[in-house]
Amino acid sequence: MTTSFDTITLGITGDEVPLGTHLLYPWRTDQEFECGVRFLELGFASESEYCVLFGHDEANQRVLETLERKGHNPDRLRRDGRLAILRRDAPASTTLANIEAAFSTAVRNGAKAIRYLGNLGTGQAPLPGRGADEVVELETGATGLALRYPCVMVCMYDVNTVSGRLLLNAGFATHPLTVWQDALRQNPYYSSEEAPAHSHGTVA
Repeated sequence: MTTSFDTITLGITGDEVPLGTHLLYPWRTDQEFECGVRFLELGFASESEYCVLFGHDEANQRVLETLERKGHNPDRLRRDGRLAILRRDAPASTTLANIEAAFSTAVRNGAKAIRYLGNLGTGQAPLPGRGADEVVELETGATGLALRYPCVMVCMYDVNTVSGRLLLNAGFATHPLTVWQDALRQNPYYSSEEAPAHSHGTVA
């Protein structure tokens, strides 16, 4: 029996989100961080869903520790090909190629939906390449990448450490949707003249 996906449950809120979505999730508290990790957890419950985690080392480690605390086994999920982990250590063009390679591998392995969770915040290592400008390029490219794969891309921004410039230019300006005040919303600050249209559904 073949399972067909048009949307997946976000988990951060109760919303169903169309595949092809690239959304921003600003977070501040430990509880809000764990809500973001729940997005990945829901993917582990379905063998048709695969997950990709991206971020600086400290953020990736925190996500993995949260998953373990909630009873998941990240090492086994990686061995089974259900979880790929990418580090924030390359320029935007290389990072986008690495993300696309992970997505392609997931589809070849049978993924009907891919959950991507990215983290932006301050780690010990500086931002690669051109710093903030590199992040803007990465996020702009991710919006187009999301439309080419059966995926939902959630970008978590740590508002405790991210600069206002990054939050505005790389966060709000490049994501068509955002979680704001515990609700999924169309992002009025998305800067594309024509926001990508989703064939799988709409968000009120």
